[in-house]
Amino acid sequence: MALTIQAWAENRGYQVAWGSQACITEAKEDLWGRIQRGEFDPDFCASELDGLAKLESLPTGMTVVMVALPRPAHRLGFDLAEVGGGRLDAILPPTYLRYQATIEEVRQDLERNGLPGARVEHLHGPCKALATRIGLARYGRNNLAYVEGMGSYLQLCAFLTDAPLPEGSRSEDPALLPQCQDCERCSKACPTGAITRERVLLRGERCLTHINEGSRDWPAWASNQRHHSLIGCLLCQKACPANASLPTEDTGLCFSARETAALAAWPEPLPPSLEDGVRRKLAWLGQPSLYPVLGRNLAALLSARSRASSVPAPSGSFPA
Repeated sequence: MALTIQAWAENRGYQVAWGSQACITEAKEDLWGRIQRGEFDPDFCASELDGLAKLESLPTGMTVVMVALPRPAHRLGFDLAEVGGGRLDAILPPTYLRYQATIEEVRQDLERNGLPGARVEHLHGPCKALATRIGLARYGRNNLAYVEGMGSYLQLCAFLTDAPLPEGSRSEDPALLPQCQDCERCSKACPTGAITRERVLLRGERCLTHINEGSRDWPAWASNQRHHSLIGCLLCQKACPANASLPTEDTGLCFSARETAALAAWPEPLPPSLEDGVRRKLAWLGQPSLYPVLGRNLAALLSARSRASSVPAPSGSFPA
């Protein structure tokens, strides 16, 4: 069975590792300990770490299987005919396109072809913590998971299986990439000061991704002029020497001139006549939750683009 799953992963360009359920307990205890020591901002805990509660009642006697698959960034268009002309090609960082659908596709493929005859269930939990525990990944100083041969441009999928796999990797304490010890590129690239030398743990509440995924207004200390993706952030990853260049694929999706103009008028609400069309496009992307922040993020992206075209960009800046 081990040779079958390894061949399955290799044929698809994936990386795979497995371990006992002890890694779940240890990952959970590590995260709870950090929460109790006050290492996470309370608001960040409430929005980002709620998955820990899902680990309380799991079937026993199963094996944890972690799969890492490379993911590109994705490009989608906005017709700017009514807001200055031209077209904006916005970027979705890796994993934002069809995230949940991808997990289910991998699960079904793994059940049919990687572990034929076995039961395979999606494990809802802290994927980075689990992947580092079983040795599939290591942390970068930016708190992202890095897998050999993929860097951080990847999606992690966690599963439970009753397949008769041999004993997997023992549970390990999370480890930092060796390259990170004397490197400060990600901390220098971070526009909000979320990555510091004082601690390895990212200050998640200051991360641009955390800010622009939520529906709150921009904090006063977080300039929207550094906004460069439709959602999320790529600055620390693009600055990281452990990453190769990021491939970008076109989704073929474009928001119309009317949709774009209405979205860019944020905080004005989207007219009901346009709402269904916008929601259908986001559903096709697998990002229905992007709807509440789409107008705000697009307005920030257009503002940053306009400023970049009229003001000389600072050295080392990410192109808008």
